[in-house]
Amino acid sequence: MSDYRVLVARLRNELTRLDTVVQTATNQTEKATQTGDVDYFQAAALSLQNFYMGVERIFEEIAKQIDQSVPTGANSHRELLEQMALEISSLRPPVIQADTLKSLNEYRGFRHVVIHRYGFELYPERIRELVEALPNSYVLLSRDTENFCQFLLELERSL
Repeated sequence: MSDYRVLVARLRNELTRLDTVVQTATNQTEKATQTGDVDYFQAAALSLQNFYMGVERIFEEIAKQIDQSVPTGANSHRELLEQMALEISSLRPPVIQADTLKSLNEYRGFRHVVIHRYGFELYPERIRELVEALPNSYVLLSRDTENFCQFLLELERSL
């Protein structure tokens, strides 16, 4: 990619959208707690799934535009996450740090559960735990993505 500014704009836009998802999940969980209505937990579960799908959109953009290698197959979601934690020699530093990888892996696993189960089969307490940890996970992702954006902009200036 000759103009990294476009990629940076896309990544930052996705982070802004993810911030909205975090707020939505928090609000849904608060309503579930206040009302006792488990439907709000199911809505929060969908927001958690949306969060990780947004994370993957960020990572897929980087994998396509920078790495030029997007994992495919049965383990592609795990492989994409792990790829972002790798330094690619002569190409890029790690996109995410180890603490971010660990945090996001929880949401990757939960996304799989949400896709393969009915909403009423999900555990409200697990949803609550993940939503409570979500703001911190978002902060970690934002920190690492912004650091990567700075790397791209510096690289652009040096070309």
